[in-house]
Amino acid sequence: MSSGLILVTFFAILLIVMFSGAPVFAALGTAGIVGILAFLGSRHIGQIGITAYTYGTSYNQIILPMFVMMSELLSKGQIAEDIYSVLNRGVGKFKGGLAIATTLACTIFAALCGSSPATAASIGRISIQEMMKRGYSPDFAVGTVAASGTLGIMIPPSITFCFYGILTETSIIKLLMAGIVPGIILSAMIIIFIIIRVRLNPRHLNWTPETADGPKNASEIDMATAREIVDEAKRLSAEEAESKETVATVKPQIRKEPTFFTILPALILIIVVLGSMYAGFATPMEAAGYGVIGALIITVFQRRITAKIFVDVLSGSARTGAMMIFMIICGFILTYCISFLGIAQGISDAISKSGLNKYVVLVLLYLLWIVLGALIDPGSVIILTIPFLFKPLVDSGFDPVWIGVVTVLGSQIGMISPPVGLNLFVLKANTNVEMKYIMRGAIPYVVLFVIALALFTIFPGIALFLPNLMF
Repeated sequence: MSSGLILVTFFAILLIVMFSGAPVFAALGTAGIVGILAFLGSRHIGQIGITAYTYGTSYNQIILPMFVMMSELLSKGQIAEDIYSVLNRGVGKFKGGLAIATTLACTIFAALCGSSPATAASIGRISIQEMMKRGYSPDFAVGTVAASGTLGIMIPPSITFCFYGILTETSIIKLLMAGIVPGIILSAMIIIFIIIRVRLNPRHLNWTPETADGPKNASEIDMATAREIVDEAKRLSAEEAESKETVATVKPQIRKEPTFFTILPALILIIVVLGSMYAGFATPMEAAGYGVIGALIITVFQRRITAKIFVDVLSGSARTGAMMIFMIICGFILTYCISFLGIAQGISDAISKSGLNKYVVLVLLYLLWIVLGALIDPGSVIILTIPFLFKPLVDSGFDPVWIGVVTVLGSQIGMISPPVGLNLFVLKANTNVEMKYIMRGAIPYVVLFVIALALFTIFPGIALFLPNLMF
């Protein structure tokens, strides 16, 4: 059987298993085991156990669960809410300030979290409601959170970069450092875009349900619509009065208004985790350990953690960490089969013989990563495609660290691409905003991120600047 037909077979198995509702690691493992039995023979079946033991007990495998635990502690400790509140007081009074505060909060929390869905959910729960209360249009508010939330997989400690580094044996420290400058640039682009949008179209800051599809004159409003508006106003007025009465009669457990000193420990933790790796004082695993200990200290001393929350953190970290380790093991089983069959080398030879410019091939791969990023999480995109594509791309002259950055950014674009981007559904689950507004709000940022992807492609030194300074 030709390499092309074998490749199609692998992808068919992956798609069938995934669309049957099974987890991604099950699809990877099934494809790898079927490939070994069908194309290599039963004498290679022992490699499955060797791969599971080798990579399941690898030193690097501890990094993922520890960064996940750090993220869980900070998410359940309501650190994101404090960061947003402090930034909101700082820039919220400016035109479009709430959206800018949201972007900055997502940027900072991304450096503590490492997960895009967690960043979008944590910041989105509070910021979207606050923006809409101040008159921001739903599409503008949700689109800002959707785009800013994806920074969690670009700014270190990025769990997706850890996936890539383990799978390709590329320096995880260099990968994490490579995400800092592109992540900051993406955040700056979002902020500049917000400022331009609110100046060109003030409607984004003066939205009401009645004017969602354009303002109406009084003569255009029929009696039924007017009655609905009046009833809604009465309902809101009654709710506000009831709320004030409740506040007056019930003494709630009031949480102190956060200040800069409240979030200062979290900012110090970012410097410790990233700075220790960049300076060479700590390996990624040690830095992850510092992050877990620091996050635990912050939540304990600020009284953000209870016995129940701590148990939830441990169980959530174990569940997510085990799933990630299974994904990597199954990915390596598939990689072994692909490597032994020479499929990656065949793809590399086919690209070199096709006569296509390497950047044309790269654009086609960008489209693949964006489409897959809209369907599955970024870690799964890495594990599904990199075993096939890493060697051909390196053979074409692209830097392994830079490949990691553009792969992650391609997945990042997919996460907010309508109609099935992962972050869109995360926000739908955490807000009461209609899906049409969520998708409409995400589209401008998809275009913005595509421009950023073109920028990083033309100037790869943007991503490689910090890693090249390290050694």
